Amino acid sequence: MICPQCNKHYENGKFCPDCGVPLVEETPQQQAAGVSVNLGDANAISGGLHVADSHDVSNIDNSVHNVTDNSTTTITNINIAAQKTESEILQDNENQFIKAVQQCLIDGQLDQCELGRLNMLALQLNISSQRSMQMIEQIRLNTVGINGGKGTDYIVKQLLDEVINAVNTNQAGVLQHHLSQLKQIAQTTPDANIQFYYHMLQTSFMPESSVISFLNARSDNYWQMFWVHVAYVKLKQSNNATMLLPRLGVFGAPQGDIALLMAIDNLASYRRNPQQDYCMTQAQDKLMQAQQLELSEPLNALWYAVKETMLDEQHPELWFQFYVEQTIKELRPIKVSDMPKMEIPPMPKYNAQDINLSQMQGFNPLQAAQQMGLGMAGNVGQNPNNDK
Repeated sequence: MICPQCNKHYENGKFCPDCGVPLVEETPQQQAAGVSVNLGDANAISGGLHVADSHDVSNIDNSVHNVTDNSTTTITNINIAAQKTESEILQDNENQFIKAVQQCLIDGQLDQCELGRLNMLALQLNISSQRSMQMIEQIRLNTVGINGGKGTDYIVKQLLDEVINAVNTNQAGVLQHHLSQLKQIAQTTPDANIQFYYHMLQTSFMPESSVISFLNARSDNYWQMFWVHVAYVKLKQSNNATMLLPRLGVFGAPQGDIALLMAIDNLASYRRNPQQDYCMTQAQDKLMQAQQLELSEPLNALWYAVKETMLDEQHPELWFQFYVEQTIKELRPIKVSDMPKMEIPPMPKYNAQDINLSQMQGFNPLQAAQQMGLGMAGNVGQNPNNDK
């Protein structure tokens, strides 16, 4: 036994006979060494660190490794952030902005307060106001399409069936009647078929309105951009039409679609100047390329219409007649008479059934009239058969 106060050893007893402090049992290490350990002095020397801790090498190593690992992680994160390109940072910012817009549009509506917060967020993320509005509009359309798609599926299907049937049978009046209804649905759903037929009909009937709608649009729409290209061609603004081709490429447009538009461009150039045989050759080549390359299925009728319009005289089949007579009617050839305009005297009137064709080598209208006594003086009011 040992007195913790006096550090003296006693064989028997529970209390120190000198100071009265309870005695404690010696540890095996103390008994083997035969020395006493003053914990107070040890703690003083170690600077307050427990002796047991000072000998725990594993704890010290772990603490050092933890500090090293944390420092390395921090430095690595800094290096990764520094290595990000400007486009990657912009993409991260846009992804963050998209999540915020989706959160605001959970209920399908975007009030002025939410719009104000989104505008502030766009400024903080260095996103231009034009770009932020495009993103908001596109997400809104997608959200409306997802939330309201089930309720409008039947209406959309019935309308599409009527429109497609009217196009295939060349019912221009019916299609004009459905145009306003198509517009309303096209503004609330991203359905590709609705977008195709709405913008096709708008370009067919009102190319000027098609261009204005495109210029006022907040976001790019593939079928709108495709058909506004045709609208520019119809309005004889070929430069504006050509400038849209690279933008269509951004959408990953099928190469056949682009080739078809280029065929239309060249055909328009040839119709403006028929002496440019090169343009007609190019139009034919591009049309063949559109057939060989991947072409969007809804454009098959337009392809046949362009092929038919290259001819001097058109006899389109009913299922693509609408495209020939309405959609690209401006590309049809203008017939100009080679003969100068002149007054032609009226031919004498006669009944061809009164002529005995077996007595004639050929049919001569003037001779036949004379034989019938028409146009001869003195025979007015007389029956020529009486002379026989």
